[in-house]
Amino acid sequence: MDLLREAGRILLKLVETYTPSGEEARLHPYLEELAGRLGFEEAYTDDVGNFHMSYGKGGTILLAGHLDTIPGKLPARLENGEVHGRGAVDAKGPLAAFMLGAALAREELDKVRVSVAALVREETDGLGAKHLVEQGYRAEHIIVGEPTGLGIAVAYRGSLTLEAEAKARGGHSSAPYMGESALDKLLSFIQEVGRRFNGRRYEEPTHAVTMLRAGEWSGSLPENAHSVINIRFPNPYSSSEIISWIREAAERSGVRYRVIDLTEPVEVGVKTPVIRALMRAQLRMGIRPRLVRKTGTSDMNTLYRITPSITAFGPGDSRLAHTTMEKLSINDLITAAKIIAQTLIELSTRMKT
Repeated sequence: MDLLREAGRILLKLVETYTPSGEEARLHPYLEELAGRLGFEEAYTDDVGNFHMSYGKGGTILLAGHLDTIPGKLPARLENGEVHGRGAVDAKGPLAAFMLGAALAREELDKVRVSVAALVREETDGLGAKHLVEQGYRAEHIIVGEPTGLGIAVAYRGSLTLEAEAKARGGHSSAPYMGESALDKLLSFIQEVGRRFNGRRYEEPTHAVTMLRAGEWSGSLPENAHSVINIRFPNPYSSSEIISWIREAAERSGVRYRVIDLTEPVEVGVKTPVIRALMRAQLRMGIRPRLVRKTGTSDMNTLYRITPSITAFGPGDSRLAHTTMEKLSINDLITAAKIIAQTLIELSTRMKT
């Protein structure tokens, strides 16, 4: 297909357009143009800004990528067979593979609907995926576009993000024993969280302090202190037991907290139809399938509520995501597109029988 020769330029165009969460609409005109070139029969934007392109009729196979990136512009360039720039890995590369793969398979499919959705705000509150669930979107199989290094994701950890605040009467730094520091209270809480959630493997809960603010003057004890803490946890840990422990720890430290974001973990079996189809597709191409468990979270955690036949897949080294070193090999992009095409054919055959 001629468009495969354009794979690098297509990804470069996606990456050149800066789309941090909330500004995804900048790419809608190009996606509409691209949908027409790739042979999609329908293209539209829904109420929250998700861009959908689809063809065919019948049971739906959803390829769900996301348009947004973390903040921070990076120079976009095509060099030595690689596309560099913000979003090349997370996750415009996987989205490009989905669009190209769906186009490659179109002539081979019958009595099936293929939909590619470019979702919004995956990097913040997951609005795009949540909207599909809340609107009753129906699909028999879902592949979520994430950089898995062409591995097949069977699990993502859950994520709990909380704000913690402490207040104190303060005092002079020359006699801290006579005063009271809000920062000391908050640090006591943070240290307790750190001791409890100090894992170093996928199977163990972890924590990260992502924001910390306190104090207004070098000679005074802080009267207010604020932090944001993120806890990641796999099955079988539950958010309810973690929140219960947080509540008790906050009381011991004299800290107030509130949960600002919560995503439950997800895990599917190797016999899940979409995973089996991806494995067969790779074997047909001479690629040894590789199952992966991801330490982060993705829209897979949310879209699982639509169908349990779900996985995440895409080109790209996830270690480069959210860094200044994002880059994606065009060869990997093309390989991913071919795998997606073969997977769609595998799934459609079994959906008709």
